[in-house]
Amino acid sequence: MEGSGALHLFRLIHIVCGALWVGAAAFVAFFLMPTVRALGPGGGPVMQELAQVRKLPVYMMAMAILTVLSGVGLYWRDSGGFKGPWMHSGSGAVFGFGGLLAILVVVIGMTVISPSTRRMGELAASMRGAGGGPSPEQGAEMQALQARMTRFTRIVAVLLLVATAAMAVARYIP
Repeated sequence: MEGSGALHLFRLIHIVCGALWVGAAAFVAFFLMPTVRALGPGGGPVMQELAQVRKLPVYMMAMAILTVLSGVGLYWRDSGGFKGPWMHSGSGAVFGFGGLLAILVVVIGMTVISPSTRRMGELAASMRGAGGGPSPEQGAEMQALQARMTRFTRIVAVLLLVATAAMAVARYIP
């Protein structure tokens, strides 16, 4: 990453993918999930379309991975290979804090949100296949999954907003 062309490319990827990731996470957490929950069973087709047809979880994970990898590349460059006094400076510490939050969000996405989304899809397909309404057990599991998704999408959105704020101000901290 010696040339300025690679640096500009990493910054472009980091900023554009990060903006898309944070914006989508905030939209899902604060607008989409509450709307889907308010619609009850009527929200199921919306989530099915987003998850299975539009591939929103794949899109979100791709934006997350591109953002984190390009951020690691930028941090590596600025820190001189993850060493030196820059990492202990105000800027280095705040960039590092924002990066750690983003990595935490990826972990939450892979270990909580993705499996919950997958299970909700399986459960919805099972309920459609059986015809009629869900069994009491299926209904209870779907409600628990929706509550878990709502809680963790809000946590993820807040963490990403804090990470974005850190990235926005880090360069100006001595």
